[in-house]
Amino acid sequence: MALRRDPGPSTARVARHEADGSWPRPGPSEHLARAAREWPAHVAFVEGRSRVSVAALARRVDALAAGLRRLGLGRGDVVSWQIPGWIEGIELHFAIDRVGAVSNPLLPILREREVSFIAREAGSRALFVPGFHRGFDHRAMALAVRERCPDLEHVVVVRDDPASGQLAHASLFDEPPAPVTPASRGPHEVSAVFYTSGTTAEPKGVLHTHATLGHFLAVQQAALGDGAAVGILWFPLTHVGGVCAFGTAPVVQRTRAVLLDPFDPQRALDLVEAEGVTSAGGPTPILQALLAARGFSPGRVASVRVAGIGATDVPPELVRQVAEGLDAFVYRSYGMTECPMATAGRRGDPVDALRCTDGRPSPGVELRVVDESGREVGPGREGEIELFGPQLFVGYADPALDRDAILPDGFLRTGDLGIRDEAGFVRITGRRKDVILRKGENLSAKAIEDELHEHPAVVEAAVVGVPDASCGERVAACIVARPGLPAPDVGALGAFLRGRGVMVQKIPEQVEILAELPRNATGKVMKHELRARLSARGPRP
Repeated sequence: MALRRDPGPSTARVARHEADGSWPRPGPSEHLARAAREWPAHVAFVEGRSRVSVAALARRVDALAAGLRRLGLGRGDVVSWQIPGWIEGIELHFAIDRVGAVSNPLLPILREREVSFIAREAGSRALFVPGFHRGFDHRAMALAVRERCPDLEHVVVVRDDPASGQLAHASLFDEPPAPVTPASRGPHEVSAVFYTSGTTAEPKGVLHTHATLGHFLAVQQAALGDGAAVGILWFPLTHVGGVCAFGTAPVVQRTRAVLLDPFDPQRALDLVEAEGVTSAGGPTPILQALLAARGFSPGRVASVRVAGIGATDVPPELVRQVAEGLDAFVYRSYGMTECPMATAGRRGDPVDALRCTDGRPSPGVELRVVDESGREVGPGREGEIELFGPQLFVGYADPALDRDAILPDGFLRTGDLGIRDEAGFVRITGRRKDVILRKGENLSAKAIEDELHEHPAVVEAAVVGVPDASCGERVAACIVARPGLPAPDVGALGAFLRGRGVMVQKIPEQVEILAELPRNATGKVMKHELRARLSARGPRP
């Protein structure tokens, strides 16, 4: 199928955001053209020993855009890319925008099952992958994906030799680049689709425009303040935060991004010191690892001025440790692919608020807390978080998902539970959504359960997230085994799921065999009981 073309902000929403100056916003290629005129020598990206200026980036993007055109790619075509934190991914994102195509970044941890679903739903015409990366052959996976996706015409391999029928990334630069006139695209047309796991069994395609992502960039810049000069990307480039805050922002805001892939705490510490990193935020596990890195000392991170912590549950004690260890302003934030920075702490906020809450709504964001009937509750009462604002996405690739998530007044039902206090500070308290938050990645429990139910020895399966010091939550599976067959353990389930092409992060790290699953009077599995039981027992080998 082709990507849904109809979504876009309502006329009322456009008028509202344009009236307050939030919209419109230019796209990446427009920003690059301006930066190439005004500060061509500025070094925007550092990867290893490579230092990439705006002018050099612009030349590469021009050549790559010409290569995309030779492949027949243009306005509205979806280009999927599973490139790690490499400069090639940033070049591609700009080039896709240059030809008017739709950028579809995919996490490198996704495997055949997830990538095939995404490519089919989005109608991807091209897929860019690394070759053999971090122990996995993406070329072989891409061959299988292409067989399952009839619209997928081109597979391009980056930094490795292609397999049969695939193209080498370098081949797109072989011919002298023909001038590519930037495609004419309005600020409210879909320019990017990000896929995220959630409450459904399959990934959800989140549709964004130049206007929505541009406002997120502005909000992120305001949150970092003068600490934005040099940032370090040590989480996936293909997250919405990676693409925008580290792939586009250095060109837009004349800052610099230091690319690090894969994450290694010792290497990260060395880069922070050597490159004079001023912004060192990220998910909880990464900052914990940085503080624990061999040779860490405040003197080695003296350049850091700000660090935002989000994407996972953030212990108040970690905020204190990071603030003291880095001697920097540290804030918590809350967001999601649909609304990347819904709330954030700010300079001048009380210390307790910075440590114990997720801040107040970002500029332009409207946030309300409602009860089960949809009525707004007062301060101090828990309810579901609903969001609206100029960085909010414009819909899902599957329009059926809009009906449950987007209310008639345009607010998003997040499925997250929270409390707002008298001063407006928000604290996220839980999730209605049945997801596991592992190292900043949302993993659908139902999707894992569906896979486990395919195992011949599994009668019933219930998957929950169990608190874990190293990854936030670990994946734990409670299994009712089929009589007469050996009960599957962690190793057996892991081998089975890998054989089905399931991403490693979804494979259970803890397995408990039960005679039956605990259920309430209506037959619903009581997962809170399972979490409590597994948390008390700890992980099993």
